[in-house]
Amino acid sequence: MAPETARPASAVQRTGLMDSPPEERFDRITRLARELFDVDYALVNIVGDDVVYTKSQPPGPRLGRSARDDVFCGETVKQDGILEVDDAARDARFRDRAAVTEYGLRFYAGFPLRADDGTAVGTLCLLDADPHRLDDEQRRSLEQLGRWAQAEVRQSETAAEGEAAALGRTTRADDRTADGVEVASLAIPHGVVSGDRSGWQEVGGRVVVTLADVMGKGEAAGAVAERLLAALQERRDMTPVEAMLSVEEEAHSDGRYRETFATVFHAVVDAASGTVDYVDAGHGLTLVLHADGTSERLTSRNLPLGLRPAEVEWEAGRVEVSRGDLLVSVSDGALDAYDSTLESLRLIGDDLRAAADAHGFFDDLAVRVSTHQVDDDVTAVVLSVH
Repeated sequence: MAPETARPASAVQRTGLMDSPPEERFDRITRLARELFDVDYALVNIVGDDVVYTKSQPPGPRLGRSARDDVFCGETVKQDGILEVDDAARDARFRDRAAVTEYGLRFYAGFPLRADDGTAVGTLCLLDADPHRLDDEQRRSLEQLGRWAQAEVRQSETAAEGEAAALGRTTRADDRTADGVEVASLAIPHGVVSGDRSGWQEVGGRVVVTLADVMGKGEAAGAVAERLLAALQERRDMTPVEAMLSVEEEAHSDGRYRETFATVFHAVVDAASGTVDYVDAGHGLTLVLHADGTSERLTSRNLPLGLRPAEVEWEAGRVEVSRGDLLVSVSDGALDAYDSTLESLRLIGDDLRAAADAHGFFDDLAVRVSTHQVDDDVTAVVLSVH
C-alpha cells in the first residue's frame, strides 16, 4: 500500500461525502455502534488532507468539520487496522490535541474506511470520556461494523460516477391477497441490474415477506440478491430465525457471498392472528402504521447477513397488526427521495397514509425518485391488513 502521505486528494472527492448532509445508511451504523459499545460517541468521519468531516454522529449538535491535527482520525487512516487509544490523556501522541484538552475525550478506537482502490478516506470510530480497552470480541465487532461502513463509502464512490434514471425502469409486482392481507411492491433499479430484491408468498394462511439489499451494484450484486431472495422464500416453513441461520450456513459455502453482505427484512405474517414474526438484519427501515394513527419502527441489534459474529445469536422480533394497519419496508435508496435521514421514513409513512392505496403511493414515490438525486436502487413493499 502506498504511504498515507501520497494519498491523492481525489480519493475523498470521488466519494462525494465531504460536507454532504446526514444519511440514514450511515446513521444506522453509528446508532448501533454507540449502543453496542456503550460509548459517548460513534462517528463516521471523512478524512481530508487538512480537515475531518463528521458524516454521521449520534443525535445532538452537529460536529461538522474539525482540524485534522485536533482529532484522532488522521492517525487512523495511516493504519492497516484498528487504532485504539485506551487513555489519550496518557498518550504522548494525543494528550495535547483539542479532542482531549477541550472536549475531555480519553478513549478512542477507529477503523479505517478505504475506497475501492485501497485508499483510506474515512473512519468508523468510538469515543468516550472514560478510559476503555476493547476485548477481542469487541474488536471483531468493530471490524465488522467498519466493513459495513466501508461498503457504504464504496457505494457512494460508485454512485458519484453516474446518475439515476428512475421512471423508465420502474417495475411493480402484482398484488397478492391471503385471508385479508394484501402485499404490493415497487422496484426502481439505479442501474441495469438491481442489488435489491423483494418477494412474498402465501402458505397455509401465512404470508412470507422478504426484502433484501445486497451491498454493491451490477450483475454480481444482482445475482447474489436473486439467490438470497429465493433461498429465504424457499424456507417458507421455517421461522424467520431458522431461515436466516439456514441461509447463512449455505452462504458460507457459496463463493458469491464472500465479497459482499446484505441488509435483510424477513417476516412471516399470520393472517388469522395478525402476528408478524421477523428478523431484521441491519435493515431498520420497516414501519408499521396502525389504523389509530400511531406508528412504530421495527428495529433490532442484528448486523447484516454476512457480518454476524459466530458467537452472537440472531435477534427475533414480533409485532401485532390488525384491520386497517399498514406495514411498509423500503431499501435505503427510498430515503434519498426525501432527505436521506431516518426522518425520511416517517415522511414515507405519512405519504402512504395519505395515498389512496399502495399503488398511489408508489406513483408518488416514483415521481420523487425522478426529481431528486437518488443514486441507489429503490425498493418498497407495502402490506395492507383488511
